[in-house]
Amino acid sequence: MKKSINKRMIHFGIVLFLCICASIVFYYILFHTQDLSKANKRVISVLLPIIDGFILAYLLNPIMVFYETRLVTPVCVKLKLNITYKKKRLIRFISLFLTMVSFLLILYGLLMLIIPQVISSIESIINRFPSYLSHINRLVDDLMVSYPEFAEYSNQYWNDIEDWFMKQVLPGLQSSISKLSTSLIGSVFTILKWIFNFIIGIIISCYLLSSKELFCAQAKKIAYALLKEERANNLINNMRFSNHTFGGFISGKILDSCIIGILCFVGANLLKLPYALLISVIVGVTNIIPFFGPYLGAIPCAFIIVMISPIKCLVFLIFILVLQQFDGNILGPKILGDSTGLSSFWVIFAITVFGGILGVLGMFIGVPLFAIIYAAIRTLINGLLEKKDLPVSTTFYMSGDYHSETSEHNEGNRFRFMKKTFENIDVKNAMTMSEQKDTKTLENKSNETEKVRKND
Repeated sequence: MKKSINKRMIHFGIVLFLCICASIVFYYILFHTQDLSKANKRVISVLLPIIDGFILAYLLNPIMVFYETRLVTPVCVKLKLNITYKKKRLIRFISLFLTMVSFLLILYGLLMLIIPQVISSIESIINRFPSYLSHINRLVDDLMVSYPEFAEYSNQYWNDIEDWFMKQVLPGLQSSISKLSTSLIGSVFTILKWIFNFIIGIIISCYLLSSKELFCAQAKKIAYALLKEERANNLINNMRFSNHTFGGFISGKILDSCIIGILCFVGANLLKLPYALLISVIVGVTNIIPFFGPYLGAIPCAFIIVMISPIKCLVFLIFILVLQQFDGNILGPKILGDSTGLSSFWVIFAITVFGGILGVLGMFIGVPLFAIIYAAIRTLINGLLEKKDLPVSTTFYMSGDYHSETSEHNEGNRFRFMKKTFENIDVKNAMTMSEQKDTKTLENKSNETEKVRKND
């Protein structure tokens, strides 16, 4: 009796201690958000090389798997070598070496191809900026001559605009130039720090890729040690699904954006648009962001072109509209397919929410991340419905409302009941196309088994 009382007291004390700790943490989060944000920045800055290593390993893993399964291992098989454990390690080392060489060559080629052209384009824009201003002034003068009422309207506010420019814009430009001169020194240190973190990230990614099976086995070992068998298996399956969804979307989107950037460069040269490479880089990079990316990339490009020729700017906008229609309706579905399983509404929802939380990174990873959350919620809801012996298909809930006792004169005091209930819905009409295919295959299999039994 005393032992049970002591256990209850110990349990009560532990629960009370945890509640007090949770209250302290909640209070600190609520009233010390700035300190927490500073601590988060410090932790992220310390862990940044490790984060870079994980990201690089995740992105380079498909390339290493390709080299290992399609190139190095078939060569060893053709040479009739006995693939022992040491040979497997050698195959992994050769595949990893080829992967890193390919990655560094692609990175070097892109930097040498893009950076000089982008720098020359920016320099030409800066050098031609006075001519752009004179061109805009001529357009404004022609507009004033063509529409005198607009000139009268603008003269009323010209003094206010001039005062605003002299009192606010010019001092702001002077302060920003002074800040820019001081920040250039700091930017050099940040670039050096970024290069150092990138090199450390490459080294960490090599270790991760070389022993990826060991790390996966250790993670599974921890899962089985801390969780029950069923929950551990569910966790492992969910991680595999997350990897499939996340990896497929990111790799497909990067490939899609590279193709769109190349097509934009070819089309811009054919249409003789200015700064073709700079425009193509901006369009290709921003195309990684789903839905809003093409519009975000087209705005600065159109602003650059309109200072040279408004007609070419209009041609560019029409070209980008056609290119993005091709990407959204033909190229994107071919590469990505239905990798996320989300409708257009949920795609916009995910980009808006995660973009507001994480910025540009959230706009990029928001769609696959929300697809994983959506799949987890769908699995949970379907499991709860199956426990209640209720149908899982959403189409059933479009056709009627459920009530356990079927009555013809149900007025629906609490809920608005339809005439149809789940008991008298036509199941074939309520099913989706995929569900109908599954039922047809099951019926065909059952018919085949019955035929075999009759023949036996």
